[in-house]
Amino acid sequence: MKYIEEIFDNIELEKFQRDGDCIYDSIRSFLLAATPEECVRQKTIVYLQQQLGIPVNRIFVEESMAHTKKGARGRADIVVYRDDECTDVLMIIECKAPYINVLGDEVFKQASGYREILNAEYIMLVNGVEAVVYIYNDGEYFEVKDIPSFEELLSAKISITEEEPFVEYSYEELMSDEFHEAFAENCDISEYTPQYIKGFALNLLNLILHKEIKNNAVLKKLGVTEDCHVSMPHFGNSGGGNYQVWSRLFIAKDHMNKDEVLGISICGTIHTENDPHWGNRTGSTQLNISIANKESRHHSLQLNLDRCCRYNPLTNIVDITHNGSLTRGKGGAAKRADVIAYIKDRAPELVHGDEIYLGRLNNSRLLEWKDPAVQTFIRNLLHYAVLRDGFRAEYKK
Repeated sequence: MKYIEEIFDNIELEKFQRDGDCIYDSIRSFLLAATPEECVRQKTIVYLQQQLGIPVNRIFVEESMAHTKKGARGRADIVVYRDDECTDVLMIIECKAPYINVLGDEVFKQASGYREILNAEYIMLVNGVEAVVYIYNDGEYFEVKDIPSFEELLSAKISITEEEPFVEYSYEELMSDEFHEAFAENCDISEYTPQYIKGFALNLLNLILHKEIKNNAVLKKLGVTEDCHVSMPHFGNSGGGNYQVWSRLFIAKDHMNKDEVLGISICGTIHTENDPHWGNRTGSTQLNISIANKESRHHSLQLNLDRCCRYNPLTNIVDITHNGSLTRGKGGAAKRADVIAYIKDRAPELVHGDEIYLGRLNNSRLLEWKDPAVQTFIRNLLHYAVLRDGFRAEYKK
């Protein structure tokens, strides 16, 4: 991985006017709308020539897969050829907007799919902030150190990044100010979250991302059929937000008793003041439950841990609740009383008074999947998210 933001910031693209801002594509010789992704692509073309020494005649843009494999779909953003005849592909490059994480599964899957069709040796993923190169060798991908020059790529004079073994965090580390500041800086939690909740959020994040589920009996108690482990899917919302964070994925039944993929993630939300789009918003730490199936991919629940956790600092016991608030896309907000009545009719154990009660956890120690309280909380959390989708479906009818 290499941070290229400063290099890309210094690459200036001249703007032209044709139905809005446009930029010139020097490879295809025409004007294109100056979208964030297109600006990254055009700056990448300059970067390839000026920084890596790749001849312009070996750079192709928007290469159709159908030209190589009959019936194949998609176009590679940039293809770099090894030879002047442009018959031997050296590298596939996928360019994304700066808000798309290049480590995301979808970005890698897209580039590796094109690599397989074009039989390239390397793939490069770039978003204008970060860039990473992988080499394909004997059925596996290996991350390359830094970004090699064209000559280094041709001669395979590269170094492979060695993965550092993960060392499990201790409870004391997760509760420390040092860890809170580091994780807040990385946007895993919000710096504006109350101190007690920060420690609980990191304990929960540690469980979701780093703790192994060792037997199927635990999966059954969680109400899921399969653990798909940790991944980084990408989600957007109707407000224009983008979420691409590490998630723990499970396969479970939806409200129609059909299999779907449920994800659990935690992230910090931004703090804004007088922002033209977001206005004034206080940053918080958010627990997300995502649902993905053939029809859609979305967050069914975005639970504000700052507001939804009742933390007893004397006992370190945390009660997690939700008020039933729910949006229906363009339909706006639903009446909370209607949501709670719907949940009560189908899962009365989740409704306590006028709120949804998700569980009680002990934050005086590391959270573990074998803990019955943890199992109950996760099961309730996933079940509640599934029922919320059921409510949305009923509303559409």
